[in-house]
Amino acid sequence: MPFSAEDFALTALVRILPRSRYRLAAQSDSRFQGFAANTNRIAYRQQGSTPAFLLFSGPGQDPRAAATAAAAFAEATWRPNAIQRRVQPGVVVVHVAPAAQLGEAGAVAGTAVPSAIWTVDSETGRVETRSNPPGSPPAGEMRRAAAALMKGARVPSLGELDTAERNVMQVRTIGVPAFFTGAVSICLILVALRFGLSGVFSLFALPTLIQAGDLRQIAQAIVSILILAGILLGFGLLFNFRNLAFRTPGFSSPVPRTRNLAWGSFAALMAALVIVQQGVFPATLATRSVNSQDDQFQHVTATVDDDGGEVYVGVGGDLTVDLSGWPSAEWADVQFKTSNPSVLSLDSSPAPSAKPVAMFGGHSAGAARVDATSKDGRYTYQIRVSVFSGS
Repeated sequence: MPFSAEDFALTALVRILPRSRYRLAAQSDSRFQGFAANTNRIAYRQQGSTPAFLLFSGPGQDPRAAATAAAAFAEATWRPNAIQRRVQPGVVVVHVAPAAQLGEAGAVAGTAVPSAIWTVDSETGRVETRSNPPGSPPAGEMRRAAAALMKGARVPSLGELDTAERNVMQVRTIGVPAFFTGAVSICLILVALRFGLSGVFSLFALPTLIQAGDLRQIAQAIVSILILAGILLGFGLLFNFRNLAFRTPGFSSPVPRTRNLAWGSFAALMAALVIVQQGVFPATLATRSVNSQDDQFQHVTATVDDDGGEVYVGVGGDLTVDLSGWPSAEWADVQFKTSNPSVLSLDSSPAPSAKPVAMFGGHSAGAARVDATSKDGRYTYQIRVSVFSGS
């Protein structure tokens, strides 16, 4: 079903305005008279490091002239200042017309700032978006609007467009102290590093764990990887990496209640994963050590394959660290040490000419770290050791 340039502009802008923080300008606005004649809708964003114009042109209008004039205005107006040190303006002109009247889509040469023309065939709904100047809206919104109109979807009213623009202008009425937001940010970064690094180690160790066939360790690694994925998704949404905040279902909803529900569900899921990792698996391990009849946690061996991982040793048990998997040329004078001798002591070190095998003893519940370094420093080794009590 063919559609007009105005229908397309309304359909696209009602979603783009609140998501990409554009504002509408009247065609009679004196600031934009240099290109208003070649457009039927003008949207602009002047905040941030990538201010931009989003213009809609129809049949009989010159999108290249509109892009050139808008770029000249952007270059003269949106400049770096004391607050915004780096500014990269951009211009996108969406030309909506029958195929016979459309030019070639792509970057516009010779403009003062990066500019591009996106074309929309009003008869077939075909969309071409071959260039993305700074501040460009999501190209997917253009395709979504064209597909909806071709299916006969209702065109949003001017009232709906006005509501979408008002959503951009909503501001917080109660300020938050800067020291509070800074403290929260530091805490979040530390938590992300703590669990993120664990997820990275688990990601590399997962193939080895699968080969070993220990289902408990595999499940623990998978939970750590899921936490890592959640952290990356959270930061991607917060910083809108590659427009992720405007493309993720739920988080990109124009309805505040839906967005709040999405964030609440995300936070609850992350908290559940952390509880499982920190509470369920250690509890399972402790229960297993108390109830089992074998001495698997009393005599533990770690090899070069465990580098960067974690092992468990019962109180009164011993840990053998065997680094004979290193090249034989590195065996001489390997130095072993423990970070917490009161929890895990170094009971025996290898002779200078013997294989690099050291024995450690677990004395009290707690955490320790075993480090080893070759004589020339080319090879290093580290594992985390959790010593637990079965009583």
